[in-house]
Amino acid sequence: MSLLDWSKSLDIGVEAMNSEHKVLLEIMNRLYDRNAAKAERQELKAILKELGDYTVKHFADEEAYLLSIQFPELEKHKLIHKSLLEKFGAHAADFSKSGVLENSFFEFLKMWLSAHIQGIDMKYGDYAKTHK
Repeated sequence: MSLLDWSKSLDIGVEAMNSEHKVLLEIMNRLYDRNAAKAERQELKAILKELGDYTVKHFADEEAYLLSIQFPELEKHKLIHKSLLEKFGAHAADFSKSGVLENSFFEFLKMWLSAHIQGIDMKYGDYAKTHK
């Protein structure tokens, strides 16, 4: 069972970023599935770290891409990334203390990927199409 599946509605028209979004989805779905299967804490911790590390990489890649296309909302986008990383970090800290990944964490991940990609990232996808 997946938390969120890739669909056309998540396609922002920038293949490199689409590919990275797909990797984020894969890691999130694996974490969700392993948590539902009651995997050991160490396994969940490793997947959570992988997700955090990949998120940092993705945000850096995305910000470099936005700079390369001179996206006018780059600074705003960076602030959104910073906020998402802070929220992710808070959930990761909760897991470190309790050993439990709460439903609120998975709801955050689902909202993050769907709303962020469909709302925020779609803007730079549209911008890239018209400013090549």
